[in-house]
Amino acid sequence: MDDQEAIHVTLVKYESGLGVPGIMPPQISNSVEIRAAPNGGQIVRQTFENNRPGSKQTGELSVDSAATVLNLVTQLTALPVSSERGGPDVFGANTVVLVRQGKQVVWGYNPGAGCTAGPDAETEFTVSSDHKAQFAEIISNIYQAGETAL
Repeated sequence: MDDQEAIHVTLVKYESGLGVPGIMPPQISNSVEIRAAPNGGQIVRQTFENNRPGSKQTGELSVDSAATVLNLVTQLTALPVSSERGGPDVFGANTVVLVRQGKQVVWGYNPGAGCTAGPDAETEFTVSSDHKAQFAEIISNIYQAGETAL
């Protein structure tokens, strides 16, 4: 698998608190790193407890699962995203997303948390309820495609 053609998807799921102002950082639930290309891919899933790494699982994505992830990334990149750093969790999914190809960021969603999500981080960026539903479905399907390899 040529790393230049591979798509890297990073999902960080928070229990709560993402995009909410405050002193305490949000609690990380798990992270998923997927590397997908037309001929397959890999997944690494890391759990967290009290924001400390817990168990780690790795697996190989089948060609079909990798194709599913690549298709879902295409759908994800069609969604609007703010060019501002931080701000509220407008998709409401408590999930940070980063999609890269090689070293190039293809799409990213990283709402602020803690002090970065305060009143100075207010944004005009909003999404429709359809976009929220699409985001939730795409992220859920990416998780499901990866889970088949674990």
